Amino acid sequence: MHPEGIGKDILPGNYVVKFDKAGLERKELELTSNKPILSNETVIPAAEAEKFPTLTGLNCLTDEVVDIPDFFTRDNQSKDATAQCTLVAISCKDFGAKLLPSWTTPFTKQLRSGKDSNKYKVVRITINEGRIAKILSPLIVSGTKKNVPEEDHENTLLYYGDAEEMRDILRMHNVYTGYVYLVDGIGRVRWAGSGEGSEEEVRKMIEFAQALTKPAQKVTIRQPNASVPRVGNRLSQQK
Repeated sequence: MHPEGIGKDILPGNYVVKFDKAGLERKELELTSNKPILSNETVIPAAEAEKFPTLTGLNCLTDEVVDIPDFFTRDNQSKDATAQCTLVAISCKDFGAKLLPSWTTPFTKQLRSGKDSNKYKVVRITINEGRIAKILSPLIVSGTKKNVPEEDHENTLLYYGDAEEMRDILRMHNVYTGYVYLVDGIGRVRWAGSGEGSEEEVRKMIEFAQALTKPAQKVTIRQPNASVPRVGNRLSQQK
């Protein structure tokens, strides 16, 4: 968390103090340069990584209804953590949505082409909380389809309803900015960032995504030389 952010005080259970006034959230954006979450300097170790929180009933722009994180990993038949890496870009407001291309565009350009392009995916999620959003959903869908290239429709998700628990877990207390997460092949969050991506942050994000898709090195066990003594072995007696 950013040291100047309003969500830096973590409560037991991985929850944070909530602030009701939008003015405080806007003030936080000024203090943190739109970055309530500072980008990880390293990948979260697999042993410490948590599963991406569950959210059900998201609407895809292709009219499919999906659940996350299952949607991120459903193409990974091998269930191998290194088989793929998904960049999940989330926004709740238009301002945050406009910041996300600073992350998604270079990720797509560098990783979504070439022989390993199938290892990488970008999923965009827009969270629409409140009753009015649900009523206006046809207009929201129509407007989103116009602003998103058709080839990205299958990986663009809209959610209507309360997502407070998910936002708490992901430290998304400020709804005005945008958030990005690298999710590995079995749905664990391995890296996070927010706001507009700097050149250095984007470079590290891409390096981390590539690192997350590198298979674990196999250890080759060499057969011991029979003439060399080993613990538990006796040398044959020479005549």
